[in-house]
Amino acid sequence: MSRKRVIVGTATASAALVAVSLVVTGSPASATIAQPSMRAMNAQAMPFGSVLRSQQEVGGVPVFGGQTVQIRDKAGTVLATHGRTAKKTAGAFPASDAGAADAAIADVAKRTGLAKDALKADAPRAYWYDATLGGAKGDGVAVPTYQVTVHGTKFQDKWTEVVKAGTADVLTSWSEVREANRDVCDANHKVVSGTTDSVRCGTAFDVTRKEGGAESSVADVNNVYTFFGQASDFYSKYVNVDLTGLIGADYSDGTGKALRGTVRICVDGECPFANAFWDGEQMAFGEGVTTDDITGHELTHGVTQHTSGLSGGQADSINEGLSDVFGKFIGITSNDPNDTGDNRWLLGAGSSLGAIRNMKDPRSSLSPQPDMVNGPGWQTNNPDEHINDGVVNKADYLITDGDTFNNQTVRGLGLDKSVQVWWGVENTLTPSATFKDVGEALNSSCAALAKAGTAGITDDDCTQVANAVKATQLDQDPS
Repeated sequence: MSRKRVIVGTATASAALVAVSLVVTGSPASATIAQPSMRAMNAQAMPFGSVLRSQQEVGGVPVFGGQTVQIRDKAGTVLATHGRTAKKTAGAFPASDAGAADAAIADVAKRTGLAKDALKADAPRAYWYDATLGGAKGDGVAVPTYQVTVHGTKFQDKWTEVVKAGTADVLTSWSEVREANRDVCDANHKVVSGTTDSVRCGTAFDVTRKEGGAESSVADVNNVYTFFGQASDFYSKYVNVDLTGLIGADYSDGTGKALRGTVRICVDGECPFANAFWDGEQMAFGEGVTTDDITGHELTHGVTQHTSGLSGGQADSINEGLSDVFGKFIGITSNDPNDTGDNRWLLGAGSSLGAIRNMKDPRSSLSPQPDMVNGPGWQTNNPDEHINDGVVNKADYLITDGDTFNNQTVRGLGLDKSVQVWWGVENTLTPSATFKDVGEALNSSCAALAKAGTAGITDDDCTQVANAVKATQLDQDPS
């Protein structure tokens, strides 16, 4: 599958961004925070060492979104610090939170049309709130607020309201139910220009099916809607990622941030379009190119855009390989019939294209690819980003299911453990990674997971991962 290469690496910040002060000085109307007050929240083991997250507090009350994250090596040396903290405050907390719950319920009722007596509120929680910490424009002043969680009668009816202390003003709110918000549009064979604007679901095309909406008469619309949901479920369950929050797009069309896809597109000279792609904002599909694993593949390009940002040279093929890996994981865990039995490791089975890659046997006649670095079919110059990704696919098959290959015997770890190892790889590669970097990341990811006991991963599991790395020659520099 292809994608427009709009790659954005993970945001970084220098140590200079680390926390400004926290003790309030000056007048209550506009107080500058003066002295540091950061509370350590947690330290998380990572393949490279650890990350230490700290929370900003003013007068013992946390600043919402005011956090710093220190990236540390195995010796505990700080390599970089990320995050933002509030620099000023305005106002003060009243003696009580009276009225905050009523204001929150009133706002939910107004926005949703639900009756006030059908809503209930949890106890208000005090936070300083500075909208600029979330990306809003402005001077950056934290004000005293209460966060109130409001529940309706249905499971999905759950919102957090941010009420300005001492008033009935709701500054912002969000849903606490982490379901996918899905918008799917039908191009109905219209030829698109190839620009991002030309395929936008919600602007270039009307939304055919939105979250919670009725089924469409177009099979591709319903299939993509379902597959978006299954991909979201996978990322939430296995790696605790809100896929919509990470890669969703808001086109100001009234549906908010959503996973978006446009189906049945045509391009000049090709109708139906025999491919699918992630364009840096959303997905687009030719007619019938809508399987669980293909959809998961393209969505994972969006995930990679926000993690390692792989781009160019060998990294392009690695990007394709990781999308194959997680696309196939999504299909298998969703019990999609196109990802079971003999189709377990065939990518695209059931689509209008038919199976396009064999992850178990990349050198098969489907679309011949190398299955080891510097092996038959390997092309170091990488003229086609889909060629060398067969090495990543073979490594995934070996780590997950196990086999004997290239004089190495690998006992498969099973899917649950394999997902965690590959997720570590996804988050530790750099934008210009090589295939040897993939081998190193596989080993270090497994070692860190074994040290932490994540998913029951053991040292012997890491021996199997190392065997898979050797079998696919991911421990070699490409010739």
